[in-house]
Amino acid sequence: MRMPGPTRTAKTEKRYMQRFGQLWRRAAEELSRSIGVVDLVRRFLVWSRDLRPNSIRQYRAALEFGLARLAQQNPHLRAEVAEALSLLDSSRQKDPAAPKVRKPKAAMPLRTSASKAKAISDLDFDRIIAAAPLSRSQYADDLVASMNANILPGLRPIEWHGTRITISGDTLIMIVPNGKNSNERAHGETRTIIFEAIDPVSLEHLVAWAERVNRMTLEAYETLLTRIEERMRVIAKRLFPRRKRRPTPYSVRHAVSARLKRHYIGNARTRDERDLGAAIVAALMGHAADDTASRHYGNASGKGGRGYPIPKADPVEVARIRPKVAESRRKMHAMLDARRSVAPR
Repeated sequence: MRMPGPTRTAKTEKRYMQRFGQLWRRAAEELSRSIGVVDLVRRFLVWSRDLRPNSIRQYRAALEFGLARLAQQNPHLRAEVAEALSLLDSSRQKDPAAPKVRKPKAAMPLRTSASKAKAISDLDFDRIIAAAPLSRSQYADDLVASMNANILPGLRPIEWHGTRITISGDTLIMIVPNGKNSNERAHGETRTIIFEAIDPVSLEHLVAWAERVNRMTLEAYETLLTRIEERMRVIAKRLFPRRKRRPTPYSVRHAVSARLKRHYIGNARTRDERDLGAAIVAALMGHAADDTASRHYGNASGKGGRGYPIPKADPVEVARIRPKVAESRRKMHAMLDARRSVAPR
């Protein structure tokens, strides 16, 4: 029986068990009866036909961990769990052979990256803000407050818990816990985001949401984030029914990254300025290397981001960024220069 790897954090294990419980409830609801572990895996194999490879891997990892934990706590289920894990392993071999084109099937009501937009335009942002209070949900105000705050620094939503804010005159400084620091995908335990000459409205949004979040326990805040995401998903589906990808809370972070890239990279005039700009964006977004935002986050040429203040990064933190982009550019230009030197005249 495969056991979870020792490198998983307690937080990851908790999320695996939460997802395991969600999958179990969904399977029981669809089958309209009490289910066993083999029933759960069989339902997952049905769902996986409509999931993207990344989502399949995430759900499979949660299932493997949950099943192993179940066997530990219930020795009488070990034989059944072993059968379920064997069935799960056998499905792994079929993943690459899955047909690329399939008939459309009913959408699975689980969260997958297939329906998440990578960015949010100013117009979509305003429409969601306007529609939220009309939903009569107890989480509408929190959705609006979180969006109004995070459209400024673009934090990972979980990073607001533990964020400290200091104000000196019209300068606001945020000390943000880097969410990916535990697996070395951040440049340190925290990052500094500096807003100089910040306007009163933006200052109020940042301070109010930080205070709201940090009055809560981490567990309570994680629950609130789930409710906010659910509320935004309902609103976005109603506002944009024909779209395949709709905005989520994380789309706000992508929009901020695009805005920073336009400012720090799009305005660069030389290669060195562009490399420095990429490092500044990485420092502000909490990345360890300067290529992450370039490959995975909003396009610097995209639209949106009207009139929001542009934050500055701590130069010490910028210096810690691993210059993957700069190094790849140096290699490319060296190769081009070598080709020119041997070209016939």
